[in-house]
Amino acid sequence: MGPDDDATYGPSEVRNSPNRAGFFQHWQSLSLTAQFLIVAALIVCGSMAVLGEWLSSQIAANQLRSRAESGALYMEGFLARHIEEVDGKPSVSAKRQQELDELLIGTDLARRVEGFRIWDHDGTVLYSTDKSLIGKRLPSKDIEQAFSGTVVAQLEIGHDDDEAGAEHHSDRPLIEIYAPIYRPGTYDVIAVGELYEAAEEFVAQRSQAQRQTWAIVGATTLTIMGLLFLIVRRASSIISTQRMTLKTQLKNAQALADQNRILRKTADKARMDASKSNETLLNRIGSDLHDGPVQLLSLLILRLGSGSVGKEQEPHHTAPQAAELEPARLAGQVLTELRELSTGLVLPEIENLSLEAALRVAVERHEYATGSAVEANYSGLPERAAHPLKICLYRVIQEGLNNAFRHAAAREQRVIASADDSAITVIVSDAGAGSEQTTGATGRRHPLGLQGIRNRIEAFGGLMQVQQEPGAGTQLIVTVPLESNSV
Repeated sequence: MGPDDDATYGPSEVRNSPNRAGFFQHWQSLSLTAQFLIVAALIVCGSMAVLGEWLSSQIAANQLRSRAESGALYMEGFLARHIEEVDGKPSVSAKRQQELDELLIGTDLARRVEGFRIWDHDGTVLYSTDKSLIGKRLPSKDIEQAFSGTVVAQLEIGHDDDEAGAEHHSDRPLIEIYAPIYRPGTYDVIAVGELYEAAEEFVAQRSQAQRQTWAIVGATTLTIMGLLFLIVRRASSIISTQRMTLKTQLKNAQALADQNRILRKTADKARMDASKSNETLLNRIGSDLHDGPVQLLSLLILRLGSGSVGKEQEPHHTAPQAAELEPARLAGQVLTELRELSTGLVLPEIENLSLEAALRVAVERHEYATGSAVEANYSGLPERAAHPLKICLYRVIQEGLNNAFRHAAAREQRVIASADDSAITVIVSDAGAGSEQTTGATGRRHPLGLQGIRNRIEAFGGLMQVQQEPGAGTQLIVTVPLESNSV
């Protein structure tokens, strides 16, 4: 292929590309039902065409075989008695040739038999209705096959016996038959008979049989395609109905999921707003206590401390009892209680701090207030967290460390705060005996109890556990999910 050929092929390929692209686009625009019917029609029609062609060829072959077998029987019964053997070689005497001529030339039989020959094994023509061929040697594969005992037949239209070298031409359809001729009483082939039989009737019968076959195949194909169309149409209707039902159910499920998501967000926002409002209220209470009663009590203590409140006012009390009941001492105790209460209620400014920084503040305030040491470990905490969640976990550490200080004498106080992809876990532990009381040895009331912590944690969808083992201390374990509490 030269350069010119390449130049000619390239544009043709470019021109065909849009056609292919358009075909694929059109194919993809069809519905699945149409695509299935087209593919099924091609497969069914192709299969039925192959079946029809095979049946037609089988019918023609069987008809030709039947005609060949009848011709072979005719030649065996008719020609065997005209063949004589001389010195082991077959021959047809002049008398026998004359008898054959009288039967095959110019008779009614000649109208059905176009030509007739008898062959020797070496291809020599022993007899022929065409006298110019007698004695000639014209070997043929068909003759050799017939000498092996096989009947050979073939349909020829526009026959030209070039193989025999004759000047015989015919436009009539002929059946050429080569049949073995056996020695009487044996299965030894001594000669081969050949005849050309008129095949107009045979061709007409074959064409009719083929037309009937194709008609049956066509009708069967149409029936199959009709049934297939009805089945596909019915299945398509059912599938379409089910698809619409599924789409409706999916749409309803999505709407319900969206509604649930909105409700969950609304509930989470309301919960966080309530927690924030609660903390705001506690801060205001703490500030009010600090700025109001605490300041007044401070002033009262100063004034009472400078007055003359003596032991003689209460002569019936002993000296220690009188000292405990002095107004200045009582006021001091009230002041201490109020300071402790306000300190627990007022939170430092942690809104702008990270979660880890807020938890560190809780630990540091406890260490500063109690003078005790706390071992703290933080790992994997998220950088950003909702402010109500930071307040909740701050209170957890505050309450846990207060309990550890009061009930475990601050022995081995530990705080472990960690997080993974699903939850935040805070563990506050000590090495004391543990107690379920909400008041200390001095009877002072704590600003937060374990029940309050539990309520806070459950409001965030979390879980609180208190584990106590003799000799092993107490663990306050809190787990809060991140999914519904992230910023």
